[in-house]
Amino acid sequence: MYNHSIFWLRQDLRTYDNNGLWEAIKNSWEILPIFIIWRDICTHFWDLSEKKFWFLRETLENLNKEVQEKWGIWIKIFHDNPENIIPFLVEKYKINAVYTNRSYSENGIKRDENIKNILAKKWVDFIRVSDFLLIEPEEISSYKVFTPYKKIWLKKIQEKYFKNSPIIQEKNCPQIHQIKIEENFKISDFIPTEKHPYFTLHFWQERLHNGIKKNYEMTRNFLDIDGTSKISPYLRFWIFSIRQIFNQAFINTNSLENTFISELAWREFWQHIAYYFPETKKLEFQEKRRNIAWNQNKELFEKWCKWETGYPIIDASIKQLLETNRMHGRVRMIVASFLTKDLHIDWRLGEKFFKRHLLDYDENMNFWNWQWSASVWADPKPLRIFNPSIQSEKFDSEAKFIKKYLPSLQNQEIQKIHNPFKYSLDYIVPIVNHSEEQKLTKSIYKGDRV
Repeated sequence: MYNHSIFWLRQDLRTYDNNGLWEAIKNSWEILPIFIIWRDICTHFWDLSEKKFWFLRETLENLNKEVQEKWGIWIKIFHDNPENIIPFLVEKYKINAVYTNRSYSENGIKRDENIKNILAKKWVDFIRVSDFLLIEPEEISSYKVFTPYKKIWLKKIQEKYFKNSPIIQEKNCPQIHQIKIEENFKISDFIPTEKHPYFTLHFWQERLHNGIKKNYEMTRNFLDIDGTSKISPYLRFWIFSIRQIFNQAFINTNSLENTFISELAWREFWQHIAYYFPETKKLEFQEKRRNIAWNQNKELFEKWCKWETGYPIIDASIKQLLETNRMHGRVRMIVASFLTKDLHIDWRLGEKFFKRHLLDYDENMNFWNWQWSASVWADPKPLRIFNPSIQSEKFDSEAKFIKKYLPSLQNQEIQKIHNPFKYSLDYIVPIVNHSEEQKLTKSIYKGDRV
């Protein structure tokens, strides 16, 4: 039992089924819950005034209300680098242990190892608890292909969780005593008090119960209906746990063999890949694809970023991302294929663009999903080329999605919207001819142009 402990909240902004928080409470007389807005990241990568951070502010404010009502304590907010603020708090308030939930990103692992070494010199324990995944990467031996991985993953799920039902055991929490500190910042001191126009805390409760549909397999690819769960931003900040989501998916379908649970397996597969093959994060997984001469045309890349490609399905999808900080799963594949196979631009630039704008951005998932889309990933089908016109017609047949984000096309003929290169559409002239670029892509990937 520790006298004084810190619990460091990160992407686990909840009290229910929070493994790290529970361990800190159970093993400490007094606890100090903290959240750190990492100063270096904000300085070099993020602008806290952007609307996607409004969601973070609202989430933290809601969590603070919850812990006040539940335990009479406060989450303390800091705007600094963890390597600075945690040793400072440890020294000033005689902390014996720092608890947090395990991180899986490259930067997160390096940061945590650094903090662990700093605290070890002060004889303070740094305790990382497994909370983010159903099955930890090291619980399954190394796999490069998803299907065999998934078989083992499902077997581990059954062994680990289905011996005891339900998979989430409600815990009786003891009384918490908070360490009193002088520092007291509010999240609104750093992030404007605005509400995100598309994601709110009220919305996530409804999505948890109603977004994981029995017919998910049949609806998830269509852009003009409410066919996806829309829970990924809430997963990103762990407003609910992976066990809650898995449990709900199993209850809704009464089966482990369903598409939604398969998507959860994909999510954990990318963390598995990051664990066993960290060197391939920024280097193409397939060695033979590491010499592709990516197009350096900045103007083409800018047109893709500014939804000015002339292909309505591409432009509407990018505009959805910029307006909502979300992008439908199907169109993520379409726009990624267009960037890498039609414009022949380096997938790393697309990854950085998604990192900048996605509310649900996850480092490991984003890197390897982009490699998958660029066909440089270890994949049984190594060259997928998405035809934007076919994808548009198939998954947005009446162009409802496109017209929502490109209202200037409201009165245009649907056939022309789907295939702007073939027909004369009153819109931006397409910047490339997909048919010609498809031939070039096949030539490039065969090694004719490296």
